[in-house]
Amino acid sequence: MQNIRFSFLLCLTLAAPAQAEIYKYVDESGQVTFTDVYKKGAKRIDLPGAPSPLPAGAKAPRRASYNPSPADFPRIDAGTQKRRDDIRRQVLQDEINGERKNADEARRQLALGERLQPGERAGDATYASRVSKLRATIQQHEQNVASIQRELANLK
Repeated sequence: MQNIRFSFLLCLTLAAPAQAEIYKYVDESGQVTFTDVYKKGAKRIDLPGAPSPLPAGAKAPRRASYNPSPADFPRIDAGTQKRRDDIRRQVLQDEINGERKNADEARRQLALGERLQPGERAGDATYASRVSKLRATIQQHEQNVASIQRELANLK
């Protein structure tokens, strides 16, 4: 029953009328063209049963208005904000140090993983998969370090 309702709703959504202005344009050779793109000399056609065009003011997006905070809105004093920023900076420094250590360990694991195991060849799928995973791990740690560095740069 749910599938039937969903299908019906989907059909109604797809069958909803589209809003577009239609123009009729006749070129120099007498060729008549109907289009939704205005060309110089084209005339707008009103189709019976078609939805009316939106008013001109409705097409323009609304600009966000600036509303200052109310007077009773809780404020944080500068000292408290500085302490919070310092804590955040320290947390990010701890995270970046951990990610750098993880990246170094991943590089060490890659160096070990690139060594061929007894009976293994460089062209084997298991070798290629192992090395690929190790390289992806290094790349992930390096991306994490870069992201944390951007966060640190954004702090005031």
